[in-house]
Amino acid sequence: MATEEWALPDEEDAAYDYEFEFDLENPFTSPADEPIASLLDAEAHHAPSVSAAASAARRDAVAFISKVRFSGELAVHPRVAYLALNYVDRFLSKRQLACEQQPWPRLLALSCLSLAAKMQRVATFSIDHIQRDEDFMFDAATVRRMERWVLGALEWRARSVTPFAFLSFFLSVCYPPPQHPPQVAAIKARAVDLLLRAQPEVKMAEFSPSVVAASALLAAAREVAAANLPAFQAGVAACPFVNSVSMIL
Repeated sequence: MATEEWALPDEEDAAYDYEFEFDLENPFTSPADEPIASLLDAEAHHAPSVSAAASAARRDAVAFISKVRFSGELAVHPRVAYLALNYVDRFLSKRQLACEQQPWPRLLALSCLSLAAKMQRVATFSIDHIQRDEDFMFDAATVRRMERWVLGALEWRARSVTPFAFLSFFLSVCYPPPQHPPQVAAIKARAVDLLLRAQPEVKMAEFSPSVVAASALLAAAREVAAANLPAFQAGVAACPFVNSVSMIL
């Protein structure tokens, strides 16, 4: 099968630039941004649609990203995989693939992985390496063209607002300085693990990133610091923009 059979929209072959060293927990770069207000204003523009999350293309892209995340030889960093799937979701919420059958979803997943690796400066990421078990391999030029198509759909907003961006806010509300119980780090670590594991679930698209973050932290607190759970729940409930947090995780 030739790459040309899977033609992408025509775009200029010029180089493109975007921000590097993106931290999922700190999506903004301007010190003028008021963190929580800016995050809440932006999160709706970065959340996937439910229909996109339930699509066949998304399911196939998830399968490929999961494969390269958990394979011992192909493994990519969990946060790179998370950001890549966020790009997939955001793309499919704005665009439709010409064909939802392979290898189009794999090309989308591969391009989003490549973008995510660049955003997080993963120098060891190799397009050829993570395709080496596939019957058909996309060349670098095709992947770059797909990257441009993805970035266009994202309106070049590669700094995604995800649940990770709300973790520190909720923790600071529930444990304001100088309070910093030893459990805080453990709660955050467990919440991060829950977010990484839950992202592929279609149901996640039903909730805003802030609600997902709050739910992950509450679930983590129940496991790690059950004695402090009532106070933690009260702190989350006190946030004016979280009227009710479903235990979705």
